[in-house]
Amino acid sequence: MRKIILFIHSTLNGVVTGDPSEDKTDWAAWRNSAGIEEGSQYLLNIFETADTILLGRGTYEDLSRKWPNTRGSGLGDKINNAHKLVVTSTCPHENLKWGEFEAPKQLTGSNIEEQIKDLKNGDGGDIVIFGSPTLVRSLANANLIDEYQIVMHPVVVNVGEHLFDNLKEQKEFHLVDTKTLKVGSLLVTYRPATA
Repeated sequence: MRKIILFIHSTLNGVVTGDPSEDKTDWAAWRNSAGIEEGSQYLLNIFETADTILLGRGTYEDLSRKWPNTRGSGLGDKINNAHKLVVTSTCPHENLKWGEFEAPKQLTGSNIEEQIKDLKNGDGGDIVIFGSPTLVRSLANANLIDEYQIVMHPVVVNVGEHLFDNLKEQKEFHLVDTKTLKVGSLLVTYRPATA
C-alpha cells in the first residue's frame, strides 16, 4: 500500500502559513533560510520512495509558478518530474499547468476521501504532501496521512494558520524520529498511534 507522507515547515507554535491578510502561501517572513536548505535535503529523501505529489488548490497555484523554473537541482528535478494531484473544484483541468512538465490530475467531487483511499491502494510509489494545510486538516480528519514530517523553526508568530486548526477529534501520534538541524530547527517525524 502506498503511504501518504506530509512534509511541512512550522513555527514553534504550529503556524504553517504566511499572513492571511497578505499572501498566506508566503511564509518567508518567519522561515529560517538555512533551515529551509537543510530541510529540503530531508524532503529530497522522501522522493526515494515517493513518485506523486498531492496538493490543495492554493498551494498548487503557488508552487506551479515557482518550481518549474528550478532546474538542475536534485529536489527541483524530483518535484518537477513527479506526478501531481491537485484537489480542486474551482478550476477546469485544462487550466492547471506545471510549466512544460506533465500536467496534474484533478481530484474533484464529493468523494475526495474515497478517491485518495483508491490512490493509496493503487500502484505506484508513496504520495507526498507539502504545504496545503486545508487539505492536510481534511486528510487528518479522515485518518489518511500515514506519516507527518514537520520542520519546526525556533520562532513564534501571531498571524497565520495553524496546522491542526478545526480537527474533529483528538489525534495521538507515535514519535518515530527527531533530527536537530544546524540552525536550531527540529525535524520531527510522527505516525498516527492507530497505524
